Amino acid sequence: MAHTGIMRYQDGVPQIPAAAMSNPDADLVNALLKRDPNAILELYMSPKDLGFNTSYNVIAEVTGSSKPNEIVLIGAHLDSWDEGTGAIDDGAGVAIVTAAAKHIQDLPIKPARTVRVVLYAAEEIGLMGGKAYAEAHKAELPLHYIAAESDFGAGRIYQIDTKVNESAFTAVQKALSPMSFNSVILGNNQASGGPDVSMLPALGVPVASLRQDGHDYFDYHHTPNDTLDKIDPAALAQNVAAYAQFAYIMANSTIVLTPFTRSSKE
Repeated sequence: MAHTGIMRYQDGVPQIPAAAMSNPDADLVNALLKRDPNAILELYMSPKDLGFNTSYNVIAEVTGSSKPNEIVLIGAHLDSWDEGTGAIDDGAGVAIVTAAAKHIQDLPIKPARTVRVVLYAAEEIGLMGGKAYAEAHKAELPLHYIAAESDFGAGRIYQIDTKVNESAFTAVQKALSPMSFNSVILGNNQASGGPDVSMLPALGVPVASLRQDGHDYFDYHHTPNDTLDKIDPAALAQNVAAYAQFAYIMANSTIVLTPFTRSSKE
Protein backbone atom coordinates (compact mmCIF):
# COMPACT_ATOMS: atom_id res chain seq x y z
CA MET A 1 0.00 0.00 0.00
CA ALA A 2 1.27 3.43 -0.89
CA HIS A 3 2.20 5.77 1.96
CA THR A 4 0.51 9.14 2.16
CA GLY A 5 2.11 12.30 3.51
CA ILE A 6 2.49 16.04 3.14
CA MET A 7 3.81 17.94 0.14
CA ARG A 8 6.16 20.90 0.57
CA TYR A 9 6.98 23.42 -2.14
CA GLN A 10 9.73 25.97 -2.56
CA ASP A 11 8.59 29.56 -3.02
CA GLY A 12 7.97 30.38 -6.66
CA VAL A 13 7.47 26.75 -7.72
CA PRO A 14 4.02 25.82 -9.13
CA GLN A 15 2.20 23.77 -6.49
CA ILE A 16 1.15 20.87 -8.69
CA PRO A 17 -0.60 17.80 -7.22
CA ALA A 18 1.44 14.71 -6.43
CA ALA A 19 0.56 11.07 -5.89
CA ALA A 20 2.22 8.05 -4.32
CA MET A 21 2.17 4.62 -5.96
CA SER A 22 2.71 1.38 -4.08
CA ASN A 23 5.61 -0.89 -5.03
CA PRO A 24 3.37 -3.71 -6.39
CA ASP A 25 1.41 -1.26 -8.55
CA ALA A 26 4.64 0.31 -9.79
CA ASP A 27 5.87 -3.19 -10.73
CA LEU A 28 2.66 -3.80 -12.67
CA VAL A 29 3.06 -0.53 -14.58
CA ASN A 30 6.68 -1.40 -15.30
CA ALA A 31 5.67 -4.82 -16.63
CA LEU A 32 2.96 -3.19 -18.76
CA LEU A 33 5.46 -0.76 -20.31
CA LYS A 34 7.84 -3.61 -21.11
CA ARG A 35 5.04 -5.29 -23.06
CA ASP A 36 3.85 -2.06 -24.70
CA PRO A 37 6.15 0.97 -24.47
CA ASN A 38 3.34 3.11 -25.94
CA ALA A 39 0.82 2.22 -23.26
CA ILE A 40 -1.12 5.16 -21.83
CA LEU A 41 -1.96 5.42 -18.15
CA GLU A 42 -4.90 7.63 -17.20
CA LEU A 43 -4.82 9.10 -13.70
CA TYR A 44 -7.67 11.03 -12.16
CA MET A 45 -6.85 13.22 -9.15
CA SER A 46 -9.16 15.52 -7.20
CA PRO A 47 -7.05 17.39 -4.63
CA LYS A 48 -8.50 20.41 -2.89
CA ASP A 49 -7.03 22.95 -0.51
CA LEU A 50 -9.73 23.48 2.08
CA GLY A 51 -7.75 26.17 3.88
CA PHE A 52 -7.11 26.43 7.60
CA ASN A 53 -9.33 25.58 10.52
CA THR A 54 -8.85 25.47 14.28
CA SER A 55 -7.72 22.41 16.21
CA TYR A 56 -6.42 22.13 19.74
CA ASN A 57 -3.63 20.69 21.82
CA VAL A 58 -4.86 18.69 24.82
CA ILE A 59 -2.92 19.21 28.06
CA ALA A 60 -3.17 17.48 31.43
CA GLU A 61 -0.93 17.54 34.50
CA VAL A 62 0.11 15.62 37.57
CA THR A 63 0.85 18.54 39.86
CA GLY A 64 4.25 18.43 41.53
CA SER A 65 4.48 18.24 45.30
CA SER A 66 7.26 20.76 45.99
CA LYS A 67 8.18 22.32 42.62
CA PRO A 68 4.79 22.52 40.88
CA ASN A 69 5.92 25.33 38.58
CA GLU A 70 8.69 23.22 37.04
CA ILE A 71 7.61 20.86 34.28
CA VAL A 72 8.62 17.48 32.92
CA LEU A 73 6.81 17.22 29.59
CA ILE A 74 5.86 13.94 27.90
CA GLY A 75 3.89 14.18 24.70
CA ALA A 76 2.44 12.57 21.58
CA HIS A 77 0.28 13.82 18.70
CA LEU A 78 -3.44 13.42 18.14
CA ASP A 79 -3.80 13.65 14.37
CA SER A 80 -3.26 10.88 11.82
CA TRP A 81 -3.64 10.30 8.11
CA ASP A 82 -7.12 9.08 7.27
CA GLU A 83 -6.12 5.96 5.30
CA GLY A 84 -5.68 3.89 8.48
CA THR A 85 -6.82 4.27 12.07
CA GLY A 86 -3.63 5.93 13.30
CA ALA A 87 -2.99 3.14 15.80
CA ILE A 88 0.79 3.23 15.59
CA ASP A 89 1.03 6.84 14.36
CA ASP A 90 0.27 8.09 16.85
CA GLY A 91 -2.48 6.44 18.88
CA ALA A 92 0.16 4.28 20.57
CA GLY A 93 2.11 7.36 21.64
CA VAL A 94 -1.02 8.98 23.07
CA ALA A 95 -1.75 5.83 25.05
CA ILE A 96 1.84 5.49 26.26
CA VAL A 97 2.28 8.97 27.71
CA THR A 98 -1.27 9.14 29.08
CA ALA A 99 -0.94 5.78 30.85
CA ALA A 100 2.53 6.73 32.16
CA ALA A 101 1.13 9.89 33.72
CA LYS A 102 -1.81 7.93 35.16
CA HIS A 103 0.61 5.57 36.92
CA ILE A 104 2.38 8.58 38.43
CA GLN A 105 -0.93 10.18 39.39
CA ASP A 106 -1.92 7.00 41.26
CA LEU A 107 1.23 6.97 43.40
CA PRO A 108 0.71 7.80 47.10
CA ILE A 109 3.46 10.44 46.93
CA LYS A 110 3.64 12.77 43.93
CA PRO A 111 7.03 13.72 42.44
CA ALA A 112 8.54 17.13 43.13
CA ARG A 113 7.95 18.60 39.67
CA THR A 114 4.77 18.65 37.64
CA VAL A 115 4.47 15.98 34.95
CA ARG A 116 2.67 17.53 31.99
CA VAL A 117 1.12 15.44 29.21
CA VAL A 118 0.75 17.33 25.93
CA LEU A 119 -1.22 15.74 23.11
CA TYR A 120 -0.33 17.86 20.11
CA ALA A 121 -2.67 18.74 17.26
CA ALA A 122 -1.78 18.93 13.56
CA GLU A 123 1.66 17.31 13.73
CA GLU A 124 1.36 15.59 10.37
CA ILE A 125 0.93 18.78 8.37
CA GLY A 126 3.92 20.62 9.78
CA LEU A 127 4.27 20.39 13.58
CA MET A 128 1.56 23.02 14.00
CA GLY A 129 0.66 21.96 17.55
CA GLY A 130 4.30 21.83 18.63
CA LYS A 131 5.03 25.28 17.25
CA ALA A 132 1.84 26.69 18.77
CA TYR A 133 2.75 25.20 22.18
CA ALA A 134 6.23 26.70 22.08
CA GLU A 135 4.81 30.11 21.22
CA ALA A 136 1.94 30.02 23.72
CA HIS A 137 4.23 28.84 26.56
CA LYS A 138 7.39 30.78 25.69
CA ALA A 139 7.34 32.67 28.99
CA GLU A 140 7.11 29.33 30.80
CA LEU A 141 9.80 27.48 28.84
CA PRO A 142 12.60 28.28 31.32
CA LEU A 143 10.63 26.20 33.84
CA HIS A 144 10.51 23.16 31.53
CA TYR A 145 13.03 20.80 33.09
CA ILE A 146 13.04 18.26 30.22
CA ALA A 147 10.71 17.07 27.44
CA ALA A 148 10.18 13.88 25.41
CA GLU A 149 7.69 12.68 22.80
CA SER A 150 6.42 9.21 21.85
CA ASP A 151 5.89 9.15 18.08
CA PHE A 152 7.33 5.94 16.65
CA GLY A 153 4.69 3.30 17.21
CA ALA A 154 4.81 0.82 20.07
CA GLY A 155 8.01 -1.13 19.45
CA ARG A 156 10.05 -1.80 22.58
CA ILE A 157 12.25 1.00 23.88
CA TYR A 158 15.87 -0.14 23.83
CA GLN A 159 17.82 3.07 24.58
CA ILE A 160 17.42 6.52 26.10
CA ASP A 161 19.35 9.51 24.74
CA THR A 162 19.36 13.02 26.15
CA LYS A 163 20.18 16.57 25.13
CA VAL A 164 21.45 18.29 28.27
CA ASN A 165 24.49 20.33 29.17
CA GLU A 166 27.60 18.18 28.77
CA SER A 167 28.60 18.86 32.37
CA ALA A 168 25.32 17.28 33.53
CA PHE A 169 25.30 14.31 31.14
CA THR A 170 27.11 11.80 33.36
CA ALA A 171 24.91 12.64 36.33
CA VAL A 172 21.76 12.34 34.21
CA GLN A 173 22.85 8.93 32.96
CA LYS A 174 23.43 7.79 36.53
CA ALA A 175 19.99 9.05 37.54
CA LEU A 176 18.36 7.20 34.63
CA SER A 177 20.32 3.97 35.16
CA PRO A 178 17.36 2.19 36.88
CA MET A 179 15.72 2.13 33.44
CA SER A 180 18.11 -0.72 32.61
CA PHE A 181 15.83 -2.99 34.67
CA ASN A 182 13.26 -2.40 31.91
CA SER A 183 15.79 -3.35 29.19
CA VAL A 184 16.56 0.29 28.33
CA ILE A 185 20.27 1.03 27.90
CA LEU A 186 21.88 4.44 28.39
CA GLY A 187 22.71 6.20 25.13
CA ASN A 188 24.24 9.45 23.95
CA ASN A 189 23.67 13.17 24.47
CA GLN A 190 22.41 13.92 20.96
CA ALA A 191 18.65 13.53 21.38
CA SER A 192 16.07 15.52 19.42
CA GLY A 193 13.18 14.64 21.73
CA GLY A 194 10.65 13.83 19.00
CA PRO A 195 8.95 15.94 16.29
CA ASP A 196 6.72 18.23 18.38
CA VAL A 197 9.44 18.98 20.94
CA SER A 198 12.29 19.19 18.42
CA MET A 199 12.16 23.00 18.45
CA LEU A 200 12.54 23.20 22.25
CA PRO A 201 16.33 22.70 22.61
CA ALA A 202 16.93 25.86 20.57
CA LEU A 203 14.62 27.63 23.03
CA GLY A 204 16.56 26.39 26.06
CA VAL A 205 14.67 23.22 27.00
CA PRO A 206 16.54 19.91 27.48
CA VAL A 207 15.02 16.88 25.77
CA ALA A 208 15.25 13.09 25.80
CA SER A 209 14.62 10.49 23.09
CA LEU A 210 13.37 7.08 24.18
CA ARG A 211 14.51 5.03 21.18
CA GLN A 212 12.14 2.34 19.96
CA ASP A 213 12.52 -0.76 17.83
CA GLY A 214 11.01 0.52 14.59
CA HIS A 215 12.11 -2.20 12.17
CA ASP A 216 8.56 -2.56 10.78
CA TYR A 217 7.23 0.92 11.54
CA PHE A 218 7.51 2.16 7.96
CA ASP A 219 5.74 -0.95 6.67
CA TYR A 220 2.54 0.39 8.23
CA HIS A 221 2.58 4.10 9.02
CA HIS A 222 0.59 6.47 6.76
CA THR A 223 -1.20 3.52 5.13
CA PRO A 224 -4.48 1.62 5.60
CA ASN A 225 -2.37 -0.99 7.43
CA ASP A 226 -1.95 1.33 10.43
CA THR A 227 -4.37 -0.58 12.66
CA LEU A 228 -4.44 -1.80 16.25
CA ASP A 229 -3.54 -5.40 15.41
CA LYS A 230 0.01 -4.23 14.61
CA ILE A 231 0.63 -3.37 18.28
CA ASP A 232 2.09 -5.93 20.68
CA PRO A 233 0.47 -5.40 24.12
CA ALA A 234 3.65 -6.50 25.94
CA ALA A 235 5.76 -4.02 23.98
CA LEU A 236 3.19 -1.29 24.64
CA ALA A 237 3.36 -2.02 28.37
CA GLN A 238 7.17 -1.81 28.27
CA ASN A 239 6.86 1.65 26.69
CA VAL A 240 4.44 2.82 29.36
CA ALA A 241 6.80 1.62 32.09
CA ALA A 242 9.76 3.37 30.46
CA TYR A 243 7.96 6.70 30.12
CA ALA A 244 6.60 6.49 33.66
CA GLN A 245 10.06 5.75 35.01
CA PHE A 246 11.71 8.49 32.93
CA ALA A 247 9.13 11.11 33.93
CA TYR A 248 9.20 10.17 37.61
CA ILE A 249 13.01 10.17 37.84
CA MET A 250 13.30 13.50 36.07
CA ALA A 251 10.50 15.03 38.11
CA ASN A 252 12.49 14.24 41.26
CA SER A 253 15.96 14.99 39.89
CA THR A 254 18.21 17.51 41.64
CA ILE A 255 20.58 17.80 38.67
CA VAL A 256 20.93 21.24 37.09
CA LEU A 257 20.59 20.81 33.33
CA THR A 258 21.82 24.29 32.40
CA PRO A 259 22.36 26.05 30.09
CA PHE A 260 19.19 24.53 28.67
CA THR A 261 17.09 25.33 31.70
CA ARG A 262 17.20 27.23 34.94
CA SER A 263 15.53 26.34 38.18
CA SER A 264 12.67 28.30 39.69
CA LYS A 265 12.85 29.55 43.26
CA GLU A 266 11.73 26.84 45.60
